[in-house]
Amino acid sequence: MITDKEVADRVEMWNWNLSIFEIYDEVRDEPDHVNEKLLTYAYHFFKEDAMIGELAYFLGVEIEKDGKIVGGKVISA
Repeated sequence: MITDKEVADRVEMWNWNLSIFEIYDEVRDEPDHVNEKLLTYAYHFFKEDAMIGELAYFLGVEIEKDGKIVGGKVISA
């Protein structure tokens, strides 16, 4: 199980230095529950970046937006 601190540290390490393809390489082999935490945190950390949302959709993981779980894709407000 990955802790919230580990999620924050890992995502903040990306900090605009990795392309979406490099982020994909980082998360592609992780279990869904880990990717859900990483990509949800990343989506909000990177100001609701659409590419993070697309990656989540591609990987079939859920992202929480506005207190709701959106099944594998982010719906813009």
